[in-house]
Amino acid sequence: MPADAPAIASVHVRTWQSAYRGLVPDSELDSLSAEARTSMWERAIPRGGVWVGLLDDTVAGFTCVGPSSEPDATSQLYAIYVLPSAQGTGLARELARTALAGHEDVVLWVFDENPRARRFYERLGFRADGHEKFETVDGKELKEIRYRLTGPVT
Repeated sequence: MPADAPAIASVHVRTWQSAYRGLVPDSELDSLSAEARTSMWERAIPRGGVWVGLLDDTVAGFTCVGPSSEPDATSQLYAIYVLPSAQGTGLARELARTALAGHEDVVLWVFDENPRARRFYERLGFRADGHEKFETVDGKELKEIRYRLTGPVT
């Protein structure tokens, strides 16, 4: 629901700052703002495909799935983030299972140099499909690898 936008934005910023420190330039991570991300999530939530995960009645993670921006896939996992304090609790797996239920051709993009996320996606049944792209973030070129899931989450 739209009321979750500030909490989702906070998780989004905090997880980026934690997960991508040392990969994404610090200047980019330090400039992230939950306030700026809140308006983005206020627009995204009503379109559907956004789920939150609670831990102790507090939003500790979220996921976002929708129609694929890729011409050769039907669905795309756009985001799945869980606070460091909630990692290892099974929350991310439950979010993925819930969000991907009924989707059997899903792609996602992940930073090549993010082995923890890559292992997580592989445990869900995603496999690298050979597509790559590069994103420049604050002057640093980052390689992304596309993963694909064909069938239900494992």
